[in-house]
Amino acid sequence: MTAFLPETLAAAALVLMLSIAVAGRLTGRFTWLTAALASAVVLEGAVAAWSSEAALFSATYRIDAFSQGFKLVLALALLITVLASRASSVAAEREPEYYFFLFSATLGMMMLTSAADLLTLYVALELSSYSLYVLSAFKLDRRSAEAGVKYLLFGAAASGLLLWGLSLIAGLSGTTHLAEIAQKAPALAAGEPIYLAALFLSLLALLFKLSAFPAHFWAPDVYESAPTPAVLFIATASKAAAVAILVRVFLWLGMPAGAGWALGFLAFVSMSLGNAVALVQTDVKRLLAYSSIAQAGYILVGLLAGSFEGYSSVIFYAAAYVLMNAAAFLVTGVVAEAARHDNPQLSHFDGLAERSPLLALVLLISLLSLAGIPPLAGFTGKWILFSAAMDKGHWFLVLWGVLNSVVSLFYYLTLVKHAYLEKPKEPGRLTVGPIAKGMAWALMLAIVLLGIFPDGVIGLCREAVELAAF
Repeated sequence: MTAFLPETLAAAALVLMLSIAVAGRLTGRFTWLTAALASAVVLEGAVAAWSSEAALFSATYRIDAFSQGFKLVLALALLITVLASRASSVAAEREPEYYFFLFSATLGMMMLTSAADLLTLYVALELSSYSLYVLSAFKLDRRSAEAGVKYLLFGAAASGLLLWGLSLIAGLSGTTHLAEIAQKAPALAAGEPIYLAALFLSLLALLFKLSAFPAHFWAPDVYESAPTPAVLFIATASKAAAVAILVRVFLWLGMPAGAGWALGFLAFVSMSLGNAVALVQTDVKRLLAYSSIAQAGYILVGLLAGSFEGYSSVIFYAAAYVLMNAAAFLVTGVVAEAARHDNPQLSHFDGLAERSPLLALVLLISLLSLAGIPPLAGFTGKWILFSAAMDKGHWFLVLWGVLNSVVSLFYYLTLVKHAYLEKPKEPGRLTVGPIAKGMAWALMLAIVLLGIFPDGVIGLCREAVELAAF
């Protein structure tokens, strides 16, 4: 039962938030406090179940170091989101329902990391996806509703492609169990061209969760129009879950001949498109959305390595990305609430260093880390990503990734310039609550320490990949 503890606690929290929403008796900070305690308990459960291993439901659900590590990251992203939602006026409008969908999305993603069967994978993916669709449309305005509909339509298309691809794989292999499909994968890849098409369809659908090209179109509109705390969750937890299932699929089914070219092309375009379009953005949330598209390209470079080193580097970078993006969106959320504008522009960050030196420093650290500046976690993550790809001869993509990282410095430093060199338009200090201050310090220190002392986490990532492989 310990092995199943994170999912059990998440499900219990889900029931708790549903009962609060139905009863309608706990409002204000009591609802938030209940959600915060529940998310802390889920995180504690993920820590307690760290070393557990099990195969449940006729081995369609696999619990190992790989899945438990990702559940820990997901639980951490959930806790950060709930804490960051305390000061959000948007989240406070319908608190019980907001937290209900946060917990249901987390539960779906946790199930996704342990999915060892095509049916389990699909059900878990849909549970998390539909919860995110609702969260993206949570603001009571037309633009938020429009973004939610776009997210739903793109998600439905991706779901259809995934179902099509998975059904072809199941039909060709005669089973829905990933372990059995993995045994037949080499023969299918060599003798069944339709199998390669099925893998490509499934990959396109899974790239939707990663917001990589060509399944990236939803990201800018959703990031811009969804409540900032919800975007924090989408930008962190959703990406971690996408990395988990992509690594699991590539680790078990392998990378057929010729698939590397397609993946390399997608990585090339994702990096180029994301960074190029981010250069002209003035809406900070849209800027971070295009940044996430570029970051997805870096992750695809690591996947392209197709080795234990490549997969473990992708997991490390996903964990670092959760911290970096959470820090950036934490500052964005505080600035948005202070400006009473949930779509902060670059000008809203003017003079942030004078109004709140701590938030300006956290923003600086998070953006420099996203750009890959040493000795921060983003630099270490990109170093091991690109090293794994270089070992497999993908020097062109590595060079292109380094050049794109240099390009990204321009728009990251543009935001830093507004924070440090422009004069504030609003007089007085920016009010930052104790919870936001504590999170700011914790995230900043985590980014710095993970960059300077990465060996322990890298070792755990490598061990998790080796144990997850057949």
